[in-house]
Amino acid sequence: MMKLIHKGFDGLDIAFQSRIPEELAALLETAKEEAAASHETQLLDYNGALMHVAESGAQGGYAYRVDTGPDGETWFFRKPNPRDPWGIRVSVKSLSLALYGLGGVRTRLFDFMEVIGAPYPDGAESIGRVDCCLDFLIPGFQLFPEHFVMHSRCSRIDNHEMEVHGRSGRVTGVRIGKMPGRQIAIYDKRADVIAKRKAEWWEIWNANLKADGLPPIDPQDRDASQVWRVECRAGKKLLKDRWDIRKWTDLDDKLGDLMQETLSAIRYCIPSSDTNRARWPIDPLWDRVQHEMRFDLFEMSCNASPSAVKEIIRHEHAEMLGRQITGLSASYAAILEDRRAASPETLPETVQKLVYESLCRDTEYFYSKLKKAERRYVFISR
Repeated sequence: MMKLIHKGFDGLDIAFQSRIPEELAALLETAKEEAAASHETQLLDYNGALMHVAESGAQGGYAYRVDTGPDGETWFFRKPNPRDPWGIRVSVKSLSLALYGLGGVRTRLFDFMEVIGAPYPDGAESIGRVDCCLDFLIPGFQLFPEHFVMHSRCSRIDNHEMEVHGRSGRVTGVRIGKMPGRQIAIYDKRADVIAKRKAEWWEIWNANLKADGLPPIDPQDRDASQVWRVECRAGKKLLKDRWDIRKWTDLDDKLGDLMQETLSAIRYCIPSSDTNRARWPIDPLWDRVQHEMRFDLFEMSCNASPSAVKEIIRHEHAEMLGRQITGLSASYAAILEDRRAASPETLPETVQKLVYESLCRDTEYFYSKLKKAERRYVFISR
């Protein structure tokens, strides 16, 4: 069985011919200094646009770097300079593209820039990277790097990982090509989701399965929940130098053809006795990938609701904090030589006692930490 359970854009980098206003630059400078002093991002609310301001900027002359949450973007701003019109760059997160699709993301970008006072005329953009991905539920699938047939100028990096039992090798990913040119990657997305604690992807996949009238994936059933991702990545050299894709209209007109060329230049095949590898038949997986990439590239999004996804992310953070509390409580009991303080029966009382003592000792300090935490989690608690 091979079931497509997600299809969408997975990455987008774009620069805008626009500048932030002086007022915002001054606020960003102050927030950046505070972030550097505290080694913690600072929350800035500018005309209703919320952003976490980092303690440093980025290469390329960008003085400020801000984050708009797990379903948002990372923005890079240069200090306002009339002689430097390209003052804004943005990297859209994969979750944002999955939830809202490219059309929705475009609207969100335009709205954010309008709110912060940095509008730009049509065509004043420069697209630097575009990634598309397809997730397939394929129980029992095995990846063989030697089955790839590609142009001799492509470079390949194979990622090998041993099984837990350590008795046999298992390929979990292959990456072909090199950015900022053309690149294809295929890898075990289930393993990636588990390793990086990205539980929101189970919600995305299951919402798409539900829309097709199919039962959800059980993450605990390893054999039945094998998800493999195929990513097609186009960097600025491929986009601009070879395909002259710079603007939104160029992307709309040419991306489909670019992806088809990429999937033809790099193919996953079924080996045969033919010594000419170029004549090997295409694997059913690659045939499906080529077929899917021909249609609906710009309306791709998932069926999961942003609120449900945020709830999962919030729950993951809460569980992580719970584990930290448990660990600290055990350390607290050990140093006091009092095992009862960390027993299941008394642990809630121990935590409550510690919080109460902290409040009594320094109420202002406790509530300052609470406010910091509220600002830190603002994007998943709203």
